[in-house]
Amino acid sequence: MRPRQLLPRAHLTNCRLLLIISGVVRMKIAFCGTRGLPAKYGGFETAVQEITSRLAADGVECEVFCRGHMYKQQPAAYEGRTLVYVPGSTNRSLDTFVSSIQTGLHLLSNRKQYDYVFWFNNANLPGILMTLFTGIPMSVNTDGLEWRRPKWSLPFKLYYFGASAIIAKLCNLISDSRELSIYYRKRFGASSVFIPYGVPQLPQVSSVRAAEILKQYGVEPGKYSLQITRIEADNLPVEAAEGFVDSGLSREGYKHLVIGYSHDTPYSLRLKELAARHGEHVLVCKAVYDADVVTVLRRYCALYIHGNSVGGTNPALLEAMQLCPRVLAIDTPFSRETLGELGEFFTVGTLASDFRRTIAASDHSKQLRQRIEQLYDWDAVADAYVALATGNTMAVKQPSLLNSGKV
Repeated sequence: MRPRQLLPRAHLTNCRLLLIISGVVRMKIAFCGTRGLPAKYGGFETAVQEITSRLAADGVECEVFCRGHMYKQQPAAYEGRTLVYVPGSTNRSLDTFVSSIQTGLHLLSNRKQYDYVFWFNNANLPGILMTLFTGIPMSVNTDGLEWRRPKWSLPFKLYYFGASAIIAKLCNLISDSRELSIYYRKRFGASSVFIPYGVPQLPQVSSVRAAEILKQYGVEPGKYSLQITRIEADNLPVEAAEGFVDSGLSREGYKHLVIGYSHDTPYSLRLKELAARHGEHVLVCKAVYDADVVTVLRRYCALYIHGNSVGGTNPALLEAMQLCPRVLAIDTPFSRETLGELGEFFTVGTLASDFRRTIAASDHSKQLRQRIEQLYDWDAVADAYVALATGNTMAVKQPSLLNSGKV
């Protein structure tokens, strides 16, 4: 990955160099619909952090909207980006809906300040519609197929599907995977610009610190499978753990480590109970955001299992591909698009044999890392967002990102 530096820098991509020379980068862009910065929650927050860090370094004025109740400290700026706080709602079910209205009201009141608005997540429909009334140019990053998630109630699924249909008809769309673009075209008759995610720079972790982390989690190098995910039904952590148990790999000294437990739900309690029945062979740990810890756990696992069955490009899968020797992923078009020929794929009914097949597969860590470096680069992603904001998509010389504009 190319190092990030402040201007000037010789490797600045053609798109942003062109815009800087022309003075276009002295524009103000709003980033709306995420929980805010600094990123500590999910893929969209990470994307906004990575994109805005590059744009701000290149002279673009970036304003990021944050949900105030999620941040005890509320500084006015974060590493060159302006932060705007809306109250949101402490009711988790209403938070996105309410905060989108509050953001939309701010944009309406201050419409002359902004040159472009990026919204993330179709669940922000009220704020997105309000932005249309401002006349500010806008694009919406659609997120995945949220209405397919088992955790949501029927009313929310209907709302999310309806919101996606409306946004597809009225807005410029961004999709983070080609398969998602294809879905939107077939389902809603809408074109979208394909812009994937990038991957973070990896921290340097000493061998002593790595040994401490592995000991802390009770695993040995090359003798455990790993899943880092939210403990939700559509991510399949229970089914993956059951598949590991049924594979019999524990009798050969392997363990299965799941990182991501946050709170008790009927589904997450099933995972806890499974771990309790199988002692030290199935380990369930809380979510962790320490980059050193997740780097070490990925680097030394025997295989990484990816069970996210809904949505487009998954940041956790990309991060696993930077380090893991083998990846066993749910067999979906999204997984196959990301992994290409370098992954192993599973269905829930065959997980036990899929575990054993993947453990025996060749180490693909080098090829996986090369694929990530070629296709998932935050510098190129930032270029694509600038190109959208300026209407200058032809300035981006990365067809893998914009695919000549629309998909």
